[in-house]
Amino acid sequence: MLKIKSKHLLTGEELSRDELVGLLDLAETLRTERNQGKNRNVLQGKNVTLLFEKPSLRTRVSFTVALQELGAQAVELVSAVRKKEEPKDTALVLATYSHGIMVRTFEHEILEKMAEYSPIPIINGLSDSHHPCQVLADLQTLKQYYGKLQGLKLCYVGDGNNMLHSLLLLLPFLGVHVTYSCPKGYEPNALIVKRAAKRALEGGGSIQAFDDPKDAVAGADAIYTDVWASMGQESEEFERERIFAPFQVNSTLYSFAKKEAIIMHCMPMVRNKEITSTMADHPRSALYRQAENRLHAQKALLVGLMSG
Repeated sequence: MLKIKSKHLLTGEELSRDELVGLLDLAETLRTERNQGKNRNVLQGKNVTLLFEKPSLRTRVSFTVALQELGAQAVELVSAVRKKEEPKDTALVLATYSHGIMVRTFEHEILEKMAEYSPIPIINGLSDSHHPCQVLADLQTLKQYYGKLQGLKLCYVGDGNNMLHSLLLLLPFLGVHVTYSCPKGYEPNALIVKRAAKRALEGGGSIQAFDDPKDAVAGADAIYTDVWASMGQESEEFERERIFAPFQVNSTLYSFAKKEAIIMHCMPMVRNKEITSTMADHPRSALYRQAENRLHAQKALLVGLMSG
């Protein structure tokens, strides 16, 4: 049974290479078992608080179903129905009731403060800086399509946001070569890129930035994008549409990738903005597989953090 040494998952950097590989293998086993009508009640008698500061579809449902199928209970809290407290106080109070806390929030520092004091696992369901749970599902998706990770090339085009940060931190660490292209002024955080580059050397992958998205996509096994305006950036939407238009994932850009390249997006998407409907519904679109794999990857994560 997978056992993760770290108490918390905030960025994914907490996981060793062996733990990441083991998590992905377990996620695939759990997917197979679920399709056979089997579930493991390894978290029977436990509960996890799901704390939402941001709206959610995939995170909310996938974590809730994952906990139910592992025999645990989900206790959901949304910001509209609770008072604001210091992260330390929130973590210490919830730790007296729950066996784990999943947080979907804005500032990443909130998670760091909770983890500093929490005696139970803190899981980052999304912050403005990182989205590790999505990338665990993305790694599982890549492995399902190609049977391996080492040596694959994934290209990300668009906003240098939390998704790109997590892709850079986790994929090259497992031997994937990541290229990216972002508009000037919308590049990923330089400190995170520096950390990711060090991990890439350890894992056998690589990271390379390009000004022109066509150059970044050349020869890619997978093309990845995300919304141009994330939650909290709605006031910038129209300006971003103008700036990001050359970075749209469309049939022209796709033609520069490998012939059978898969198309990826963490969703929700805005069709015909960052990705055309033709690409979203393409035979090589992996979008809904990625969404499904949130369930399996998070099940494996919960087992690794909380079982035993």
